[in-house]
Amino acid sequence: MAETKLVVDNREQLWTLLVEAAQIEHMVMCQYLYACFSLKTEPDEGLTAEQADAVARWDKTVTGIAIEEMLHLALITNVMTAIGAGPALSRPNFPRHSEYLPPGVEFALLPFGGDSLTHFLYLERPEGMERVDAAEFVPAAPPPAPVAGAEVMPRPQDFLTVGHLYRGIEHGLDDLASQLGERVLFVGEPRAQATPERFRYPQLIAVTDLASAHAAIDEIIEQGEGARGDWRPAHYGRFFGSGTNTRSCASRTPHSSPPGRSCPPSPNSPTTSTNRSRNRPNR
Repeated sequence: MAETKLVVDNREQLWTLLVEAAQIEHMVMCQYLYACFSLKTEPDEGLTAEQADAVARWDKTVTGIAIEEMLHLALITNVMTAIGAGPALSRPNFPRHSEYLPPGVEFALLPFGGDSLTHFLYLERPEGMERVDAAEFVPAAPPPAPVAGAEVMPRPQDFLTVGHLYRGIEHGLDDLASQLGERVLFVGEPRAQATPERFRYPQLIAVTDLASAHAAIDEIIEQGEGARGDWRPAHYGRFFGSGTNTRSCASRTPHSSPPGRSCPPSPNSPTTSTNRSRNRPNR
């Protein structure tokens, strides 16, 4: 499926895309942490020694990715404040769909297992890669129509992958910097930036101009889908390795206890939710 060009003709349209990115990072982080918390960790939970070792590896992998999603949220917030917008740290409660995201971008709290890993791989897939989402995730509406250049008010735009969204943001930054000039585009207070000195996170990048904005977004893209198309060390590759390891472990111990705790069916499942209300987050 061909990717549509994301339209950024003004600061408001850029801000809206940044809000979409912030909500994705926030909600995907919650999904990953929930999957970690569902893993069995106690000696009396019926794991074999092999399973216990595998669970420890999976927990380390998914927790590490969740921490990197926290970094991504901070980086995209730095870009937001750099252009004079307020940080967007709100999100809809699970499983309500955000009105800032296209219908195909769904989130739910799932325990660690085949379905959750299939969903994580779908969300983290690199641009141009075809994958099918887990069966629980069915878009509730068709994708929005493409934005026409003459539209005044910003609205959600459809994107196929998270990388597609971020590259649209990068192109929008380039276009606005060319039209307005960097001094007019980057009007935010430098003291509002999250910096390594304040948060003790060396990969944080203070955004004050076009070059630092690109550096922040490139860091997000490289961690998520991989640098120059090499996805093996990125989030996608690490989830792919966990999925392969999960299937291998299950095939060797078919009658042993599953590594994830049983979580009760809940409204967290997008297919069981009947409340699809779309409350606009505060920006």
